Amino acid sequence: MNGMKAGEVQQMEMLVDGSTQKTENVDLLGCFKYTVKLTGLDCSPCAAASNGSESKICGYLARIFAIIIIILMFFRAFTFLGEEGKLLSFNWSESNVFGFMGLHAVVCSFCVMGWTANAFIPNYLNQLSQVRVLRVEPNEEIDDYRGLRKKAFFFSLPWLGTLAFTALFNALQEKILFSGAVVPVYKYSLFPALAFLVWIITSSCLVFYALVQFSMTREIEYFNKELQKASEDKKLKDHTTISEFSFRQRELIKLVKKANESLSSYAKVAPLFCFFSIINAIYNLSFFSAVPLPYAIGLIFLLASVIGMTILSLLPAAKVQDQLTATSTILMESDEFEHAEDPKVYQTYRVMVDRSLESDSRIFVVNAFGINSTNFNVAMFAVPNLGPILMMLKKLLESNGVIVSEILH
Repeated sequence: MNGMKAGEVQQMEMLVDGSTQKTENVDLLGCFKYTVKLTGLDCSPCAAASNGSESKICGYLARIFAIIIIILMFFRAFTFLGEEGKLLSFNWSESNVFGFMGLHAVVCSFCVMGWTANAFIPNYLNQLSQVRVLRVEPNEEIDDYRGLRKKAFFFSLPWLGTLAFTALFNALQEKILFSGAVVPVYKYSLFPALAFLVWIITSSCLVFYALVQFSMTREIEYFNKELQKASEDKKLKDHTTISEFSFRQRELIKLVKKANESLSSYAKVAPLFCFFSIINAIYNLSFFSAVPLPYAIGLIFLLASVIGMTILSLLPAAKVQDQLTATSTILMESDEFEHAEDPKVYQTYRVMVDRSLESDSRIFVVNAFGINSTNFNVAMFAVPNLGPILMMLKKLLESNGVIVSEILH
């Protein structure tokens, strides 16, 4: 059975099942498991109701409230997109930036609702615990996520500041977009409050997504370090040792595939809206002289925030794939297997290499582009350059008599 006897696999699985009872789950979310309740999308009562530990009425109420929040997010996004003006005008690009990020918030809302309703994080942590007990040596340092959580909070503050500033700046002019028309009081009064809600929702979603990805990266990286050390100590030629590593590798890949089934609900679509926003946000810079300086600076911060969220949507998933592939590099650079006396050792070695190279656990954006380091680098180079192309197109039109820079409506 993939270079291991069925009895050995069963024995290891029994060991994992028995050890899980003694291993506490990692505190992955910290305070974020409480702040997610501020989103109004926490459907954990639904998961509790399905297990019989809470009233079904609480589950229904939580789901109804979450649906109301999602409707508000749809209203905000389509209100922005409905402000769209003439093609290549400032109103067109500004509404696109806020509109597509509004759709990004809609995706985040569905994700937070779905992940909490299906108890994704608790189930993931249970599976992670089963992998953690397979470590050769314990390592509490990689189970400490306090530093990452602090970074996540502080990096979300510019996004909050940008959303709050642009919403309040436009509300003072009785608008929802600087280049848009004056709107009824209920609308421009509502959008600053919705901006805060958007920050809570998108930050919670990205924290959930990134922390899960980083936890998988840490676990696989530590596996590779222990595999490298075993190779340097010439222990991999022992069939029992390499069989244990093979079983652990299999469990890690299962962990990644299972987690990505849920995480793909975000990563399949959300990066696309971020890319559309980046293109339009860069194009917005060509109207820098046509808007007040404070608002222009706000638009720059908006561009930086969207780029940051795009990187956070793609890079952690790419790092997971890098670590999975690194396993094959460690094995192929080891010289123990060429002269192994036990044929089962070489057989297990080949299984591990093939598993590392051929097990496709990537998330595919719009089911077309697999997230890995190569595609990440290509996307972050190609997509932002579409913004300057729009700028050149605007200059070309202006040189032919179309005064685009003066069209704000």
